[in-house]
Amino acid sequence: MNIIDADLTTLRKAAKRGRVRSEETQQLIDTIDSLEPGDAKAVVLARNEKPEKVRARVAYAAKIVGKPLQIAIAEDRVLFALKEVKRRRGRPRKNP
Repeated sequence: MNIIDADLTTLRKAAKRGRVRSEETQQLIDTIDSLEPGDAKAVVLARNEKPEKVRARVAYAAKIVGKPLQIAIAEDRVLFALKEVKRRRGRPRKNP
């Protein structure tokens, strides 16, 4: 066995479990991966696309990237942005 260093971006783009990703899904993955806090993006729906299906595809891409998203459907678009992480204030609780 020969183990070598690999490029992380190649790993992310590689098909997993024998599944080949569509170009659209790969584009969503790349877009979500490059999102910064405060940025929002939208997928404009085509005539024959259902918003629920596109929302599911966006959620799937977010799961692959490992980033939590806030996703909403508005008219002819599916909007998404990074979910804001609320930080707790105060002291942590003691374990009883």
